[in-house]
Amino acid sequence: MAEIHYLMDYPRYLPIVAFWNYREWHFGKGPFDEIITRYEQRLNKDKIPTTLIALEDTMPVGSVSIKNNDLIERPDLNPWLASLFVLSDYRGRDIGRRLLRAGEQSARAAGVGRLYLFTHTAAGLYEKEEWTFMESVVRTDGITEAIYYKDVS
Repeated sequence: MAEIHYLMDYPRYLPIVAFWNYREWHFGKGPFDEIITRYEQRLNKDKIPTTLIALEDTMPVGSVSIKNNDLIERPDLNPWLASLFVLSDYRGRDIGRRLLRAGEQSARAAGVGRLYLFTHTAAGLYEKEEWTFMESVVRTDGITEAIYYKDVS
């Protein structure tokens, strides 16, 4: 069973987690080094920004971050649960849900009252976890995102 830890405690996995993020959301939109720098800034505990990872048999299999300014169309909303990712071979094993809950707990420990996220692919997961739909927003690239929030305090 995967265990959830702060990336700060396992910095050797930072390039792997950054690569997942780059490949999933940023490929072709800028240099990989920028993603590495962003994850270096997330090497924190109980402070935003932060990243948590799921480890199984000492190997990373998923991650989630808590960060500010994740959706440029809504700079007034912060902080965000972001970049929830589980390797395809490990999906369907509750790892995503456990990362989500660990992210909520991490935000609470950092003094966050309300946390936001956006998705255009995983609304069902977040609704099952009692996130509340807030609004839809069309990003500058034309993708419509559903914004959700959850009071975590």
